[in-house]
Amino acid sequence: MTNTELTVDHRTRVAAQRRERTRARLLESALQVFAEKGPEAAVIDDVIALAGMARGSFYNYFRTNEELLAGVAGALSDELLRLIDPVVQLHADPAARVACGARLLLHAVRGYPLLGAFLSRLKLPVADGQLIGVAFLARDLDAGIAQQRFAPMLVRVAIDLVTGTLLCAAQSQARETLPANYPEAVVHAVLLGLGIPADEAARLVALPLPKIVLPDNSILNRTAAADRP
Repeated sequence: MTNTELTVDHRTRVAAQRRERTRARLLESALQVFAEKGPEAAVIDDVIALAGMARGSFYNYFRTNEELLAGVAGALSDELLRLIDPVVQLHADPAARVACGARLLLHAVRGYPLLGAFLSRLKLPVADGQLIGVAFLARDLDAGIAQQRFAPMLVRVAIDLVTGTLLCAAQSQARETLPANYPEAVVHAVLLGLGIPADEAARLVALPLPKIVLPDNSILNRTAAADRP
């Protein structure tokens, strides 16, 4: 590679890194604003002001409120799935998978208040369309119904049962001080709704879980750090 080619390659990489940092700053600002105002609010002006960015620069990355929301939801889903799904996949039993995934999510909400604030603002159609984790949940619910681990029902019904309950639980945790075993109580009720017997549901919500710790460069940790005085 010639010196000219090396220079061009270096400039390309630097430009790509700068673009990624700018996009990350916008997503961090959007997470804060969405958590405060909700996904249906017109937040672009607030995000631009919080990020300290020109309007023209913003539109190089996102064109609409909906694209911005999808970006935030996608970033959060990616980070959580990297931690949660490997734990979920340690279990062959679909009921254990659903129980562990749901508990890990609710404990993450407890540990990261900004996540709870964001999820508590999501409406069901938005959550279903934007949160990547819903597809992974559908995978395990579908398997559980097919294997007769869960009561016979439409997969859509099972998804709505679980996601609706988890979003309400996220909202409750974001707004109230609740007992430490609240995530387990919620997931126990979800399992009963899916047709799991009470004693089996109690066993599933007692399975050991690792602690959810996001890396320092996660969007939640970056945003929380930026928000500290």
